[in-house]
Amino acid sequence: MMNIKDERYDDSYYHIGKDFEDYPDAVIYIVWSRRGPGKTYSALRYPYNHGFKTMYMKRTNADVQTICEYAGDIDMDPSPWVPLNKDFGLNIKPRLLKEGLGAFYEADQDGNPVGPVVNYIASLNAVKRLKGMDFREAQWIIFDEFIPQAGEVVKKKEGEMLLDLYETINRDRRKRGRPGLKLMLFANAEEISTHITNALEVVDTMAEMQATGQNILYNEERGIFFHHITQADFPLQEVEMQDMARVMKGTAWAAKSYYGDFSNNDFSSIIKKSLKHYRCLYKLHYRRQNDAYIYISNKDSSYYMCSKPGNYILEYDLDRENQQKKFYIDHGIQLREACINDRFRFEKYSYYDLIINYTKFYDL
Repeated sequence: MMNIKDERYDDSYYHIGKDFEDYPDAVIYIVWSRRGPGKTYSALRYPYNHGFKTMYMKRTNADVQTICEYAGDIDMDPSPWVPLNKDFGLNIKPRLLKEGLGAFYEADQDGNPVGPVVNYIASLNAVKRLKGMDFREAQWIIFDEFIPQAGEVVKKKEGEMLLDLYETINRDRRKRGRPGLKLMLFANAEEISTHITNALEVVDTMAEMQATGQNILYNEERGIFFHHITQADFPLQEVEMQDMARVMKGTAWAAKSYYGDFSNNDFSSIIKKSLKHYRCLYKLHYRRQNDAYIYISNKDSSYYMCSKPGNYILEYDLDRENQQKKFYIDHGIQLREACINDRFRFEKYSYYDLIINYTKFYDL
C-alpha cells in the first residue's frame, strides 16, 4: 500500500501540488486535458497531505446528492475519494448536510464520521444558500469538470455565481488575517467558450495556447495560471493506445479524448490581417472594458474584426440591453451569415464567438 504523504512529482500522473508550489502567487489555476492524468485525484490528495480543507464543487444539486447518498446500490461508487481510499487504505465518506451541500469525513466501518471535516462538497447551483455559511477554513475551491459536457444544461450566470462564492469566502478569510483563497478549475477539453471562461475573460488566452502549442502560462498581472496538460507533459501509456484509441485515431473525438485539444471549436477564422484596403464600419463596446472594431474590405466586401481603433460609422454599447438588441437586429444576422459563408475573419477567438454565437451571451 502506498504512503499518501510520499507524493512524488516524477511519475506518469499530473500533480496540482507542483503547479501550486511553482506558482504560489496565482489566485486561479485553470487546468484542462484529456481524461485520465489524475487532476481530481491530485487536487484531493495534496490538501489532505498538508492538512487543510477545501470546497470540492460540482455543478448541480443532483451531482452532490448522487455522491453523498450512494448506498452501494450500483457497482460504481461516484465519490471522488474512492481511488484514494483504495490506494492509501483510507475510509473517507461523504454525508449530505442539506440540499446542494455535503462534507467528507474520516469514517468508521459503518460509514459514520469519526473525525473532523476533511473537505466540503457543494453545488454551484446552491451558491445563494451557501453565502451565509462559514467556510473560512477552506483554502481552495476545487471546481471539477467546470467545462460542461456536450448537452449538459448550465445557467448563463454560473461564471458570476462562482466568482461571487469565491469573493464571499475569500473576504471572510482576509478579514481574519488568513491567506487568500485559491480557485482551482479542472476540466476535460470539451468547449473552450463557456460561461465561466467568458466571465474570467480567458478564452483568447486558452485559444492562443492551443494554437502555439504552449502548455503552461502564468499571467502574473492577473494572477491566473494556465496548464494545458498535453502529450509533452504526460504521454499516453501503451495500454491507453489500444482498442478505441486505435479505432478513432485521427478523428476530432480522439484529439479531444486522448490529447486534450479543443477539437470541437473552429479556429480557422482566427488570423492576423493588415487593414490596408479596409474601412471601419462599427465599434462594439462590451464587457465594460473591451472595444472591438468591425472593418469591411474595399476589394471583396469581406469583414475583419479586431481591437485596432478606426474611424467607425456606428457605435454600439453591448453592455446596454437595448443596444444589444439593436446591433443584432441591424447587423447581427447579416454578419453571422458572412461568417458562415467564410467572408469574415477575426483577430481573436472571442470576437468570432460573439458574432457566431451572439444569443449565447445576450437574451434577445
